[in-house]
Amino acid sequence: MTDRTTKKSTSIYFPNLDAARFLAAFAVFMLHFSNELRGLFPSISDSSIFKAFYLFTSKGSLGVNFFFVLSGFLITFLILNERKNTGYFHLGKFLIRRTLRIWPLYFIIGLIGFVIFPLIFSDYFTLHEPFYYFIFMANFDEIWNAGSDSINFLTSPWSVAVEEQFYLFWGIALFGLFKLKAFKLEVLIVVLYAASFVFQSLNWTQELVIYHHTFAVCQDILMGAFIGLSLFKGRNWLQKIKEMPKIAVLITYAIGIMLCLAKNKLFDGQLVILERSTLSLFFAFVILDQIRGNHSFFKFGKVKLFNYLGKISYGIYMYHLVVMYLLLRFIPFHDYSVLASAGIFFILSATLTFMLSDLSYRYIESKFLSLKPKHNSK
Repeated sequence: MTDRTTKKSTSIYFPNLDAARFLAAFAVFMLHFSNELRGLFPSISDSSIFKAFYLFTSKGSLGVNFFFVLSGFLITFLILNERKNTGYFHLGKFLIRRTLRIWPLYFIIGLIGFVIFPLIFSDYFTLHEPFYYFIFMANFDEIWNAGSDSINFLTSPWSVAVEEQFYLFWGIALFGLFKLKAFKLEVLIVVLYAASFVFQSLNWTQELVIYHHTFAVCQDILMGAFIGLSLFKGRNWLQKIKEMPKIAVLITYAIGIMLCLAKNKLFDGQLVILERSTLSLFFAFVILDQIRGNHSFFKFGKVKLFNYLGKISYGIYMYHLVVMYLLLRFIPFHDYSVLASAGIFFILSATLTFMLSDLSYRYIESKFLSLKPKHNSK
């Protein structure tokens, strides 16, 4: 019998996903940029040009949905692949790897928002509760306390808290399922997906719950887990996506983008419970097309800059609102015209966010990532 501690798990890299990750982070960036611009100049909302611009940027929150689908896909595939190649899934090392990836930036933002800025700025105030934040319940804190908090940069980490909750639950669940060989992962995914629908049906009138609660947003993660499992098992239907004609791929992207742009009207009222499941199907298609499609009309990774920005996209997502907060605090944008302010605000926000994220990745994140335990031993 081969000793499972001597087997090695081959390194997994999916092309174009780094670039896709950046585009999702940048979509969130543009949402917050346009919202801050509206806050600076309320009258800009009456501009037809801004209305057209905001039609696209206002959907930037879907970048978070994409992140969830992508996380479910990658984590599920990597866990299954580790078990296949080593004969064992090491839960402890899995959690350590996730901790080293997520915790450093998450706690840096928490220290900035709950310790450093309160000491520096006498008028600083936030409704966010540090207790909930630091135990990775930031999404529940957002529901309970901070729906109208002006300190936006403490809002963004809600999605990171959801992912941390998912990693803990999913790691334990799959570790247990591997012990019960007769129980199929597909069953768990379907049961949880159905439970999420029931939860949303019972809470569809509560916007903060529908958008932030773990039981609501887990549909995105479960969709990612489903395609991760399907890819790992080599399901036949994946071949059809791989060989889709370019015109069919283009039409699918066009329909998906239109669904995203029209989501507020299409999924109005109680139909909101269908929004996440519908759009996650599109995001799952994008992921599969980008990594496997033979006739994609465009691979995101062709833009080399996107690939690197994707590597630092966690920093872009976490830092951009801190940068915007400081810019709005120290630069008198009202002294300039709307156009000049918009240009200056965008250039400074993007440049400083990318620079800070790059420095963070080089000197903080990469140091922690280098400590990640390998897959090659129990």
